[in-house]
Amino acid sequence: MSLWFILLCAVVLVAYAAIGGVFLAFSDFIMRSLDLVRNQSGIEAMQVINVEIMRSVFMVLFMGLAIVSVLLIVYAWLYVDGTPGRLIMLSGAVYIAGVFALTAAGNVPLNNTLAGLEPQTGAALSFWKESYMTRWVSLNSARTIACFLASGLTLAALVIR
Repeated sequence: MSLWFILLCAVVLVAYAAIGGVFLAFSDFIMRSLDLVRNQSGIEAMQVINVEIMRSVFMVLFMGLAIVSVLLIVYAWLYVDGTPGRLIMLSGAVYIAGVFALTAAGNVPLNNTLAGLEPQTGAALSFWKESYMTRWVSLNSARTIACFLASGLTLAALVIR
C-alpha cells in the first residue's frame, strides 16, 4: 500500500468511528431522553434535529464517506493485494450497505413521516411510540455496529499490511 493510501485509510477509520459515535449517542441516551420529556416535546425536538443535521459537519462526513468508501473498494480491488485489500473492500462495503443504504431505506423514510406530523396530535404520538422509537432506534443501532465494524476492518487492514 502506498503512503497516501495508508493515510487515507487512517482518516477514513477515524471518520467511520466518529459517525459511529454519533449513532451510539442517539441509540444509547438521546432517543431515550427525547422519549421521556413531557408532552410531545421529544417529537418536536427530533423534527428540529432532522432539519439541522442536514446543515452539519456530520452530514458532510456521512455523505463524503459513502463516496470515499466506493473509491476505497475500487482502489483496493485494483491495487491492494491479499488480506489487507479484502479487508478494505469489506470495510467500504459495510459502510455503504450497513450505514448509507440502511439510512436511505430505513431511517430517512421514518424521518420524513415524522416531519409531516404535527407534534401535539395523537397521530404523532402514536407514530412516535409505536413505530419511530422502536424501528428508528433499532435501525440506528445497526448503523452504529456497521460503523464500528467498518472502522475495525480498516484498522485490521492497516495493522496487517
